[in-house]
Amino acid sequence: MSGKRLEIEPVRGLFWQMAVPVMLQQLLLLLNNVIDRIWIAHIPDVGQLAFTASAVCVPIVYIIMSLAELVGTGIAPQVGYHLGQGNRQRAEQTLGCFFLFNVVLAVLVCGVIEWQCSPLIRIFGGSDQTAALSELYLRISTPGNALCIVSGGLAPFLLAQGRSREAGMVLGSGILLNMVLDPLLMFVFNMGLAGAAWATTIAEAVAAVLAIACLMRHSDIQLRYTNIRLRWHLIAPCLALGVTPMVMMLAETVQMGVYNQTLYTLVGDVGVGTMALVIMLHDFFYFPVYGMAFGVQSITSYNLGANRWDRVCENVKMLMKSTLAWSVAVWLLMMLFTQPVVQLVIGDGAMTDYAVPMVRLSFVVFFIATLQFACQSTLQAMNRPTVTFWIGLSRTLLLLVPLVWLLPKLFSSHADASVFLAQPVTDVFVGGATILLLMNRLKNIPLKS
Repeated sequence: MSGKRLEIEPVRGLFWQMAVPVMLQQLLLLLNNVIDRIWIAHIPDVGQLAFTASAVCVPIVYIIMSLAELVGTGIAPQVGYHLGQGNRQRAEQTLGCFFLFNVVLAVLVCGVIEWQCSPLIRIFGGSDQTAALSELYLRISTPGNALCIVSGGLAPFLLAQGRSREAGMVLGSGILLNMVLDPLLMFVFNMGLAGAAWATTIAEAVAAVLAIACLMRHSDIQLRYTNIRLRWHLIAPCLALGVTPMVMMLAETVQMGVYNQTLYTLVGDVGVGTMALVIMLHDFFYFPVYGMAFGVQSITSYNLGANRWDRVCENVKMLMKSTLAWSVAVWLLMMLFTQPVVQLVIGDGAMTDYAVPMVRLSFVVFFIATLQFACQSTLQAMNRPTVTFWIGLSRTLLLLVPLVWLLPKLFSSHADASVFLAQPVTDVFVGGATILLLMNRLKNIPLKS
């Protein structure tokens, strides 16, 4: 199917055609994460400790995912722009050089984490009780997480052509396989936490192989041997657009490290586990927003390249309305039914009693946070890397991390709750600023092509 459909089909129908497959892929990805953590929390005898141990690994996994964002996020807007101009050769050359770049990067990641595994775990909150379990999990799962750089860096080449189904199939295959392997390896083969890690590695290897196969045989732009070489003049523009989400994820890694160290000091492992639960629930309920924002980026970038600003504006309006409707529904759910949701994930116990009020506090301005993400993704699709870079940097490093340090000192009688309050406070400031920036950008464009 030709990418020309991004310019000629009605935007309303195209919006959902592009968004729904990516939303479903995000749902599968996050369901996999949630179900994986639920299985871990229910390992006999060590469930909640294993849950906390896997949480210690999350910031390290985020470092790997930040590299996947670097090589993957900027590809769809750039390649979509080339295809909008009819430059297929340049798009295929970009595919070839990114394939090689991604493979080399994945190998380097595996080597570095294997070398520095133990120190990294201690940096990000590993305690005497959790460090051994964390190291076991991380050493086994790292090759699989590194392969996400390959599959995640190739799927956007399918999205840029309007092939959202194939992109969803590539990423969804690994997710579904992981969901099947998790209980099988953890409980049937009695591998416990190691089984969860092996499930990740096997599943991501399958997804990477499938991505390569799709781009060699079933694509308008194909992976050709003659194009597999590094061309920095093609890599650099894509990386420039990917720097912002990479910095955001690295900043979140710093954020989680500060969270873990602060909460471990204040309340011990129960605080570290509760923060992991909060982050997991936020990530899960973001799935339609991620899906819509990333799925429809190609509509914005393609029509930007084709000088169809009327379609760009219509696409952005649909994204904002859909994001607001979903986020208000989630906000109501988490305000009214926090305890059942928490019990579903981690069961009953001391951590549950502590987690319920903290989870509710963390969702108090969820609708502002999701709108901020949708606006930032739209600015990225409109080729505004500098603006989105500073938004991502300011949110975490200039506001959130200092607040995690400052609020417990200001409200010492509720120091641990103040740590959980830092994110809602940050979302109010950064969300308002990002929304205003996008509105200003839309006011200064022509309304007709």
